[in-house]
Amino acid sequence: MNKAIVKFGNWIFAYRNYLFPLLYFFLFIPSERLLENPKVAMITGLLFIGTGIVIRSVTIGLEYIKRGGLKHKIYAEKLITGGIYGICRNPMYLGNLFILAGFGIYANSALFTLLVFPVYIFIYLSIIQAEEKFLTEKFGDEFIRYKNRVHPLIPDFSRVRYLFKDREFNWRKVLFKEYNSFLLYIFGLLALALYQGRLTWIPFVILLIISLLAYYLVKTIKYKNKNAWSE
Repeated sequence: MNKAIVKFGNWIFAYRNYLFPLLYFFLFIPSERLLENPKVAMITGLLFIGTGIVIRSVTIGLEYIKRGGLKHKIYAEKLITGGIYGICRNPMYLGNLFILAGFGIYANSALFTLLVFPVYIFIYLSIIQAEEKFLTEKFGDEFIRYKNRVHPLIPDFSRVRYLFKDREFNWRKVLFKEYNSFLLYIFGLLALALYQGRLTWIPFVILLIISLLAYYLVKTIKYKNKNAWSE
């Protein structure tokens, strides 16, 4: 492994929650169109975002792995190789990349999609390199065998039939772990639509209020029923 990339991966892992939101602002910088037809861009972007959300949801609902690390450092108590991790080693990152690409296409921004999105790809690949170094040192041959069997990002669709084997999809876990993300996705889509003139202020405010009410409803249910979504 490239030591410089691993070092950068560890650094970006610690500060990714501060850097990633900053890159989102490029969506609002005037740019050349990515696609000539704005409606095609909007629909295509929504399909990409939806695909990313589905990937993240399936991952969380079947076999969630905490990615927060420990004290801003990469950490893992056990090696997870089942569920969706049996067909892709980093499904959450794959889902994130679909969502990021989707926002760039939805915004019809050549700047974000062709320049900023590749930066995200490099960042995630660097984090993966850093994580693989940690996992190799901690789990040794067990992780190496898993690494040689499963691609870091490209799913092995020949193994999809094993995805739900001996597993029950936990939709509560998806809802209660992703409700913050869902609100951010909705707000981002509404803000872009407002900024680009596809939405006026009145429907923007109405949709935002509905989203916030749904958010606080889920949040309230979550904290009143903690045992229902425990891992």
